[in-house]
Amino acid sequence: MRSALALPALVLLAACGGSGPTVLENEAKDAATAATMQGWDRAFGAPRETIGRVNQFGYRATDYAADGPTFLSKGGPITLSQSDAKAPNTGTFEAAGATEAKIDRLVFTLSLTDAANADTAKKRFVEVLRGFLSQYGIDDEGGFDAITSEQSADGPIGGAPSSIDVTKGADGRPIITVTFNRPTGTTPVFPDQGQADGNRA
Repeated sequence: MRSALALPALVLLAACGGSGPTVLENEAKDAATAATMQGWDRAFGAPRETIGRVNQFGYRATDYAADGPTFLSKGGPITLSQSDAKAPNTGTFEAAGATEAKIDRLVFTLSLTDAANADTAKKRFVEVLRGFLSQYGIDDEGGFDAITSEQSADGPIGGAPSSIDVTKGADGRPIITVTFNRPTGTTPVFPDQGQADGNRA
């Protein structure tokens, strides 16, 4: 009787053992995939590694995981100046995408809630951004200077569509949002008007 009870248990254990790759195996696979990429391709195409690199700056971002119809990771707030201020300037992070395999948008935000130390916060925010991009060999080539002057700006950074948006929060204080978008490479190319209907050679 005892051996008869043990047999189903062994079958269950065997079934569980063959259910799929382990966490370590998945991590090894992700690392191998990341090693074949560079620059923005790696930043957007290796979510697990990217979140780990972001967390080197203290954001404590969550795993890139399903959140409704999309995939999401959120981190922060991190203090970027004078931690003992009444309302310290802080930064947050977000990564979002349509699939688990790729990130489509990376967003870093600075909330300037302490005007007395705003210049320090903006300087450190830029240092975080440049430090993050340097891990991928990407240079902003002065693109982040707009952060220091609190100017909105649009344009590619290292080839990726990027924007710096300066807005006002509910309390009227500035919020600086830096967004990097993954170039999809799938933008349709439309023929010049007339070519498609044979009116032009």
